[in-house]
Amino acid sequence: MKKKRALTNRMDYSIIKNGVDCYPWTEHFAWWPVKTITGLRAWGIKVYRRKVWIVWGTGFHMEPEIQYATLFEILDNGSD
Repeated sequence: MKKKRALTNRMDYSIIKNGVDCYPWTEHFAWWPVKTITGLRAWGIKVYRRKVWIVWGTGFHMEPEIQYATLFEILDNGSD
């Protein structure tokens, strides 16, 4: 008998219509250098990460872009 696999994180599941949408910021540790939303490089510190999707029409979409930011960059630039 097969077991149904439950979604582990409900926030990671959403249906994106035409346009741009993104997942919420999640906390991560930057083991390797990452480029933040302001263009700075950060590593060895706590950063926040989110995926941004672009969808056109029915089923055509671009691969997600992953954005990184420090807490101060998120507060300074808003949540958009």
